[in-house]
Amino acid sequence: MKRWIAAGAAAAATAVAAHRALSKLPEPFPSPQPGPAFEPQPMPDLPEPVAAYLHTVAPDLPVMRSAVTIGRFTMRLGRLQVPGRWRFTHEVGRGYRHEMDITALGRRVARGDERYLDGHAELDLPGRVTSGPKIDAAAHLSMWGEYVWLPSVLATAQWEEIDAVSARMRVPGSDQPLLAWFDPQTHLLTRFETLRWRGADDPEPLPWATTNLAWTRISGIGVPAVATVQWGDQKQPWLRMSLDDAVWNVPVDLR
Repeated sequence: MKRWIAAGAAAAATAVAAHRALSKLPEPFPSPQPGPAFEPQPMPDLPEPVAAYLHTVAPDLPVMRSAVTIGRFTMRLGRLQVPGRWRFTHEVGRGYRHEMDITALGRRVARGDERYLDGHAELDLPGRVTSGPKIDAAAHLSMWGEYVWLPSVLATAQWEEIDAVSARMRVPGSDQPLLAWFDPQTHLLTRFETLRWRGADDPEPLPWATTNLAWTRISGIGVPAVATVQWGDQKQPWLRMSLDDAVWNVPVDLR
């Protein structure tokens, strides 16, 4: 009996060690070179919760033309949680590129590559490429949601105050608004919500939310350090992202 117990304990310990090894976050993408000094610009007239947020994270409202952000993630695939790394590249007014590597033992085993350029998106996943009008619309909303890492760009949209801690952003080029919630003590943007297409064959868009759990400051700009993404038909987020670095106003190539 003791031998069976010892064997079972050893097997359990091996399984735990293997799980930890497979769940280990990889090294991030290389940090990009920093951009030039920021150019300040006037703060427009905005609803109170939006103005308080921007005064907190970017008091000089620097001009932001592009950004490269890098970090690590854990992604829920069925019952599994897999680690990986991400790099998002934005050119304001044109689009973005998402590079997401799923890893095991710190090495890439699969890559997702999404490009959204001049109103058209293409999602290249292992074994399939997805595109179409619904993917374009979803990418456009995602782009504006990700401008939380380029906060000055959010000041260019039309905002409507709902109450002291929430506001509605009329997303340029979309018939779906982004609803924003702000922390009443810190004034930070805690959550974005909208209706968004998940796939090209979806009959209806689904509730979609991003939640900012922690914040950091890079080059004087307040940005989310930890964020989650969740669909309305899910009980918990399918993606948890942590930020390692960000640079702004650098040359980028979205192709």
